[in-house]
Amino acid sequence: MKKISIISILLIALLSFSSCGKSFRDGAKEKGFNAGIALGAGTFLDPNVAKIIKENSYIVVSENCMKWANLRPNKTFWNWNDVDQLIKFADENGMQVKWHTLFWHRQNSNFISSNWTREEALAAMDEHITTIMTRYKGKIKEYDVVNEMFEEDGTMRKNVWYNTIGPDYIEHALIKAHETDPDAKLYLNEYNNEDKGNRKADAMFNFVKDLKERGIPVDGVGMQLHLDTSYSYVEEKIRRNIKRYAEIGIDISFSEVDIRMPTDNPAAYEEMQKERYLSLYKLAAENPNVKSVITWGWTDKGSWIPGEFPGKGNALMYDADGKEKPVYKAVKKFLCK
Repeated sequence: MKKISIISILLIALLSFSSCGKSFRDGAKEKGFNAGIALGAGTFLDPNVAKIIKENSYIVVSENCMKWANLRPNKTFWNWNDVDQLIKFADENGMQVKWHTLFWHRQNSNFISSNWTREEALAAMDEHITTIMTRYKGKIKEYDVVNEMFEEDGTMRKNVWYNTIGPDYIEHALIKAHETDPDAKLYLNEYNNEDKGNRKADAMFNFVKDLKERGIPVDGVGMQLHLDTSYSYVEEKIRRNIKRYAEIGIDISFSEVDIRMPTDNPAAYEEMQKERYLSLYKLAAENPNVKSVITWGWTDKGSWIPGEFPGKGNALMYDADGKEKPVYKAVKKFLCK
């Protein structure tokens, strides 16, 4: 009996160590940030998907249903149903919803015109902001106001809003958004902006710093972090970038995380991928101004990567069958410490 008792105790201890006794999202919350997932419209209606989301998310974001082409395909019709369903699901499960995105150079409605006058474009911008943010005031507390506003060389992207309004379209959008919902957190979101010393990253920092100094309302910067194991990764450059934003009072979201690898020999890159995922979650835990880490999807099956980067994939922490990968278990073990 004594021998059985000792074995039982050892088994219980082993199980406790391996499971850590808390969810992924609770582990992240205890480390000081929200874990989250980007979702396709209605995907959470699948009970298996809903289970994964509830275990892993205190913040969710829509992949597409909040973008112009989906939300407002023509001038007179607003498709609120998908957004309302997402907010209801999040509210029932103790999650926040992040709006993505008010303005972007892609997935725009056909009626948006590069021939608009400045006044016409400003009126369209204001209508979009006030219609959305009035409807969801108090329900959505965080917005990606503008997405991907820089080119790789650090110059401003010449999108339809830049071309019709001018470079001040961003500050106008931020001011109008703050007027409409003063309690909402306002973010600017970008990719390849994580490394201090990178031209795009430095341009964005200097732009946000200037906005802050002039009293333009901006609360945070999204670092998308669509990473690739074929490219270099320097943790210290990201850390330094996060810290300089902290110094000017700006929050950070790791807003669209995935780490793609070549699909012809993924096993050769799995350890590198694991190390990079761990690095990002550790950076979030170490830096109080990192408020969220959001993966862009939850399983490899639904990932956008293979369609955009042929020959690349396996970028998320759940496999195509919805099973946890070793990288997920390693990150969760860190979060449970």
